Amino acid sequence: MARIKKSRKATGFIDNSGPSRSERLADPESYDSRRRKAQAEKKKNASVYEKQRQDSASSGDNPSAERKTRLADKIRKLNEDKKVQDDSSD
Repeated sequence: MARIKKSRKATGFIDNSGPSRSERLADPESYDSRRRKAQAEKKKNASVYEKQRQDSASSGDNPSAERKTRLADKIRKLNEDKKVQDDSSD
């Protein structure tokens, strides 16, 4: 004998599927609303183009900033020595 599956037409059918999606999103403590909020607040990764624009903008803002590396210091010192020698020879 085959089993008879429940159907919506069956007498005594109770729709116990829970709140609708809009009701779940309206409740701030529900999983769906917390998930949607987290997705909205999630940090968006900048595209390569945006990163390049930001880097060029930040480096263009302060072009006179000296680099703080050993090589840059060495070159600066050599240039000062050269300038002092040129001034003393004139």
